[in-house]
Amino acid sequence: MLMLSKAQEVSRHDLGAIRTPAPTDTWRPVPHLEVVETLLHRAEAKGLRVTSERYAVLDGALYPQPGVQVNLKGARLFGSLDFAPIQGLRFPPGCMPSAGIRNSHDKSFALSILSGARVLVCANGVLSAEHVISRKHTSGLELRLEVDRALDAFIESTSQFHATYERLRGKSLTKARSHHLVVELARAGAISSSDILPVVQEFEQPRHPEFRDRNGWTLYQAATERMKQQSPARQVDGFKALNSVLLALVN
Repeated sequence: MLMLSKAQEVSRHDLGAIRTPAPTDTWRPVPHLEVVETLLHRAEAKGLRVTSERYAVLDGALYPQPGVQVNLKGARLFGSLDFAPIQGLRFPPGCMPSAGIRNSHDKSFALSILSGARVLVCANGVLSAEHVISRKHTSGLELRLEVDRALDAFIESTSQFHATYERLRGKSLTKARSHHLVVELARAGAISSSDILPVVQEFEQPRHPEFRDRNGWTLYQAATERMKQQSPARQVDGFKALNSVLLALVN
């Protein structure tokens, strides 16, 4: 998830040095480190063991009044957490449960936690669901409650991911059908128009032998292989568009 463009990769410790703007009556930005540490603490309480974590930040700006700009270092946070496979739940071979998080101090987007998987062969982040939570930074935000809800939904979504994988893998695609779907991915905003040919080439001549079968799952992988080059912000919305097109094949 963190193949970065114009973003700085940082450690969890570094997040504590990023200044959080003062709240207003209707808006309460949450410190990046507080979001991450609350998520890690509540995940551990629910039996989820984190195996790796990565974070990146982008600068942003606030506009408190017309003509006034306040630049904010590290205003936008993007993170990726991998978990040990959850006992008792089936998961696709070669994948591990993964979560994406994003948070902002400049009102650019809401606090979001997403569920998905890491494909170990090519290190793709496959987000199998929409936002688990997407919560605006309002004055009434209860972070621990929202994180608990997100983690419960995350655990539930991992149980559904294997079934999605099986349905996609079982959907054979002709050359014409795959080309049509790649164009639809561009129309939906999952990839740019300039990515159409590279995704088609990746699908027809995959760099990883595990993805040589021409089916819905391998097209998913061809698209995410290309999407790794997008910015973190673009990836989050791109995966939503990717799901809307390709999961419609099997739902």
